[in-house]
Amino acid sequence: MSTIHDVAAKAGVSIKTVSRVLNDPSVVSEKTRLRIEAAMTALDFAPSAVARMLRGKPTDLVAVIAEQLTTTPDSADIIKGIQSVCEERGKMLIIAETGGQASTAQRMVADMRERRVEAIIFATPHHRAVTLDYLLGQTPTVLVNCFEAKARHPQILPDDENGGYAAARAVLQAGHKKIAFVQLIAGMTATDLRLKGFHRALQEAGVAPQPEWLLHGAETASAEGAEFAHLSDSIDRLFAHANRPTVILCGNDKMAMRVIFILQRRGLRVPDDVSVVGYDDFRLISEALDPGLTTVGLPYREMGELAAQHALGGEQRAATVRVPCGAVMRGTLAVPPKTGLWS
Repeated sequence: MSTIHDVAAKAGVSIKTVSRVLNDPSVVSEKTRLRIEAAMTALDFAPSAVARMLRGKPTDLVAVIAEQLTTTPDSADIIKGIQSVCEERGKMLIIAETGGQASTAQRMVADMRERRVEAIIFATPHHRAVTLDYLLGQTPTVLVNCFEAKARHPQILPDDENGGYAAARAVLQAGHKKIAFVQLIAGMTATDLRLKGFHRALQEAGVAPQPEWLLHGAETASAEGAEFAHLSDSIDRLFAHANRPTVILCGNDKMAMRVIFILQRRGLRVPDDVSVVGYDDFRLISEALDPGLTTVGLPYREMGELAAQHALGGEQRAATVRVPCGAVMRGTLAVPPKTGLWS
């Protein structure tokens, strides 16, 4: 690789002049600067991040340590949000994928600190608790979509409780009182928070939830495609008696899409016979369905932007920021039917 000495020789200037162009081009005449830049281009010269570090200069590197985030398309907008802030501020983003292995994450933290990254952002594909038993030193650290039980760093989280509230409010305002809620995996942070918001909305509206309509349609998958293996059985339970729901809230958009297909196979129309509401606003699904899926948006990109702003802005109080999750109205939510099957 070409060195600063090679550039100086080709441009016919001193090493100190090349250094000035690298660090503060304004102190060098335009003619000299252009000659040095042409020499850099001809020699395929790249300034050394290590050299910058040794001179005490910022490395302009930001690290994201991700847990299976890059392979989870519906939450990958977190990365896009972080990247957009890094581009605005002239920072280079490094993404390290742990594959969910704690030992891998620990090694990556040590490697990123050795590279003198300016900040480390931990990101997960699902809203959940984590434990950071890593030596982070003074490196600014932010968590996004995950949290520690006792916060030590800024934590950027979706407001899932108010997301569940927003979903319930949307169907209540459409006139529904017979509301089923087919949730994600029991015990998940998001599952519990959304159910809490759901109950709060129904209580405010004076509508009593029917316990037999509060089901879990997802489970921990041991094989590809097994996450919703028993979803059809859950939907059958909702329609096993004469008293049936007029709307089904779903734990995420992938579940909602499957619920719509299951209902269609039963000869039911969405939303004429049954309304369906998702969660996530994963647009590859929510905008592709016909009619479009009414859902609650998870603000992944905004969460990524806020995480990067905290990481690079010097704000390192152990604060938890909850980003609003609002209803996105499309075509799968309608007023409840008044006649026929539902009378």
